[in-house]
Amino acid sequence: MIEFNAIALLRRRAATSCQLPLAEGQRFLEMHESDKARLVQAYRANGMSGKPERLQRRYDHGMRCFAIEEGERLVAWFWALHGVPRYMDEFAWQIPLNETQVWLRDAFVVPERRGRRLLLAMMGAGVTVESTPMEYFSDVSVSNRPSLRAHAAMGFSRFATVHSLRFGGSRWWRSLPPEGLPAPAQLRPDQKRLRMSADEIAWHHAQIA
Repeated sequence: MIEFNAIALLRRRAATSCQLPLAEGQRFLEMHESDKARLVQAYRANGMSGKPERLQRRYDHGMRCFAIEEGERLVAWFWALHGVPRYMDEFAWQIPLNETQVWLRDAFVVPERRGRRLLLAMMGAGVTVESTPMEYFSDVSVSNRPSLRAHAAMGFSRFATVHSLRFGGSRWWRSLPPEGLPAPAQLRPDQKRLRMSADEIAWHHAQIA
């Protein structure tokens, strides 16, 4: 198996504003671990696997999920890491985040609500969750133009593009961590070529969420 990744790394400074009110009938809420079954249902209703064990790993790793609700239906959501590491499995990088840094992941809007700037509304609501000024990061495949446009509307700008080439389950060629990225702690980020031991492969799989 050979897997190639080209990923845009994005950043939004703490002072950037992207306020947009929610529409009438919409509510911003945090989806807690006790809401996992509802999240599974929302994922599967939109053609995604929504594996409960995958969502549970996200909560176990300290991720938080926020959503927009219309009536009883979830119409948009995203995951956020705040003060806990972001593991980029495409590069085997574990990126530490302090209490003023947030990494956004896997934002999704149901197809029939797209084009209504729900991501912007969620971001505007999300910045009110914590009182500490935040610096936001995100990562998007360079081929995902709609997501890149949505991030630009939310005030994100690209500060780097990184690449990786994976051979089988244990060997990588990858970019070095770019300037502007919190310095990764794992796995040997100063090496472009990486070959994992059996213990490192097991650790790697345990971090994927």
